Parts: sequence; structure tokens; C-alpha cells
Amino acid sequence: LSALAQTRVLKGHSHNDYRQQIPFYTAYHHYFASIEADIFSVDGQLLVGHDRHELTPDRSFAKLYLEPILNIYDSLGNKAYSNVDGAFVLLLDLKTSYDSTLFQLVELLQDHREVFDAAAHPNAVRVVISGNSPSPEAFSLFPDFISFDGRPDQLYSASELARVAMISEDYTRFSEWDGLTTPNEHALERVKEFIDHAHRLNKKARLWGAPDTPLAWEVFQRLGMDYINTDQPEVFFNSFPVNE
Repeated sequence: LSALAQTRVLKGHSHNDYRQQIPFYTAYHHYFASIEADIFSVDGQLLVGHDRHELTPDRSFAKLYLEPILNIYDSLGNKAYSNVDGAFVLLLDLKTSYDSTLFQLVELLQDHREVFDAAAHPNAVRVVISGNSPSPEAFSLFPDFISFDGRPDQLYSASELARVAMISEDYTRFSEWDGLTTPNEHALERVKEFIDHAHRLNKKARLWGAPDTPLAWEVFQRLGMDYINTDQPEVFFNSFPVNE
């Protein structure tokens, strides 16, 4: 890896990370800020995949994500990286109902709380729940080391907002720019408004369904996007100069 890897964590969000040839490690070794996996609760197991027909017992959340994370934190002494301060988000998109999936996930993570509790360890992995997540009123049912993926149109109480780690939305709500040509001055006005709204709430901003091109990544970074969706972790990593 280039010297960039020794200076900071990138703003990349590894979308549908489990579809990478090497899940988790591809994004991790390219210093991504956020890694996403879709999980299903099936017969007492948490399995990873986009659709039910993709699920197999050997592609469990424990095998693809939990075990690698625990191994890294054990070998590095409760750190995400040996040479970079900070950690990464593990964004878990629940595909089955939260009343089965999330309680099961909490039970699995509880035994390793020191790895996921940012209040106790600043370099802890931050677990963020998306998809079939509970209503904001139910956030308090879950341990403090579990955070949630917020929405810009949702009104939160102060205590609920404290449990929100990021604000996310569908890119196509805000723009039709395809990421292939230089955008005009109006093409991304609403995207910038979305980012500014999240930042006023002291939250990080993420859009899904956004263009996945080097030009788009550069533009989103300039706009202040905190997590930039991509299915191309290695290309994303190599798109940013070391001295940037």
C-alpha cells in the first residue's frame, strides 16, 4: 500500500462489501472508513448476503466479519490499525426484522464489548444499524455500543439523536448527475444541502445509489461527504494522491 495508508483512514464506504472477492479484508486493507454488510437471521444464525437465495451456512456474519475484526483487535491491542489513529464503522443492514436479528446480533457482540464500545475505547469499531432497524423510540432498548443510521426527514429527540451515527439517504432524491462529466453549478446543490443538514446535527453524511466513478468520489469529497459509497475499494484507494 502507498504512504497514504499510513496517514489517515479514507472516506470510502464499502457498499455490499460481502460481494468483494475477499470480504472485509479488501476494504480494511485499503483503510476504508465504513464497511457494509447485509444480514439475515436464519434458523438461529446470522447470514450475510443481498437476497435469501444467496445465503449459505459458510457465509455467516461471524465468519466473514466478526472473527476477522476480533483477530485484528487482539493482535493490535484494541486498535483498528497499527499505524493510523481511529477506527471504522461496521454498517449492518438488517434484512430480517430487528426483533429477531438485532437482539441476536447484540447477544453475539456483547461478549466482545471492548472491541465495539467507543465510550470505553476511542479506537473501537462503531456498529451502526440500518435497514429493518427499530423506530427511534426503541433505540434505548439496545446497548449504548449500538448506533443507528438516521434519515434527514426523521425528527429525533435529543436522546434519540445521540444514538444516531450518520444521516443517510438515496442520492437520486437530490440529483440526476451521473458522475461521468463535470457537473454544472446547480447539479449538486441539494446534495450539498443534505450534507450541511447532517453536519448541523453534528452527524456524518452518506448517500446510497450515488455515481461510483473517480470523478464522483472527488466531487463528493470536495462537498464534504463523510462516507462515499463505492463497490471498488482498490480503485477508490488509488484515486487519491498521497499528498492530498
